[in-house]
Amino acid sequence: MTLAKILKEKANNKIALLEQNNLKDKKLPLWLIRLKKDLINDVLIYALKILPANFILDFEENKFGENSNISYNFDKSTNSWYDFIVCDDCEDNMNEILKLWIVPIIFSKHHISSILQEFNAWKNEWNAFIFDNNAICDIYYAIIRYLENYKFPYDNKALVKNVLDI
Repeated sequence: MTLAKILKEKANNKIALLEQNNLKDKKLPLWLIRLKKDLINDVLIYALKILPANFILDFEENKFGENSNISYNFDKSTNSWYDFIVCDDCEDNMNEILKLWIVPIIFSKHHISSILQEFNAWKNEWNAFIFDNNAICDIYYAIIRYLENYKFPYDNKALVKNVLDI
């Protein structure tokens, strides 16, 4: 299967997932957020809802009210449909996730962080966005860095290619 066909299939599956989760803007990137439950709070939800992206949080329930760009219905079978994953110490097989062209935004102490390095857009090098402290402000800053990169298709394509080359 060619790269173009794979990307088209992924895009179609992503649209289906957005519709299934009632996320409104189909043009925005789709994030999976897998953080410790104590990090998912009103502050994080408020910060996420103002960003130009759709989010699916790995959280049992929606206790934060309706948001047009946030859903709480995570299904592991849909992993390949995300553009990126935010993960502090999630137990997923990250090697498999990386093979699905999902860009990691990851805690520096995660077990897979040894093969990841902070993406450098100037040189088109490396393959992730990394946060050093497991705190909302550091996680949010890593998300913002990725969103800045996502605006530039050439840079984002280089980042995804670097993820595939791991």
